[in-house]
Amino acid sequence: MMSRKSVSKLLFYRYLIGCRPGSRLRHLLALIGEKAGQEVHGDMLHLTLCVIAEVNERDHFLLPRVQAAFAGQALDSFPVRLSRTSGGPNGAMIRTKGRQDGIQDSYRQMLRLLAMRDLAPLHRKSGLRPHVTLGRTPCRFEPFDVALEWFPSDLLLIESEVGRSKHNVIGRWPLVRRQLELAL
Repeated sequence: MMSRKSVSKLLFYRYLIGCRPGSRLRHLLALIGEKAGQEVHGDMLHLTLCVIAEVNERDHFLLPRVQAAFAGQALDSFPVRLSRTSGGPNGAMIRTKGRQDGIQDSYRQMLRLLAMRDLAPLHRKSGLRPHVTLGRTPCRFEPFDVALEWFPSDLLLIESEVGRSKHNVIGRWPLVRRQLELAL
């Protein structure tokens, strides 16, 4: 049973689609976050592709809609090149750098599939700006560069309990890493 205190901290539920780095990369990101003055929780690290709902109560109908959108689809993986670490009043983050064709193509594919189930991103009116949030503690430091790359293996539907710092993975779809075919 939850205490009254833990219930009062819950502000709302946010449902997002994203990817989580593997355990080795989460460990490296935690070290980078510590350097940036953040208390990093590995199970909270993810790359958000889009938020699809923010509600006061758990939405038990959302998962079946997302499952239907992705059913039978070959979803492509993409390179995530993390580079620039910066801080500010909303915490610290590490942004992507360089060409983003793969991530942008996969993002648009995902949006088309979700749209067929009347699901749309809430906060991405100007497009995708890929980053990983390291922590939400306000901080100021001289931005610094890192060179990390990963290919996500899964697309996740994450239920975020906003105010409790808790993420629940409620849906998972494998991503296919395709080899480029070169014409000779």
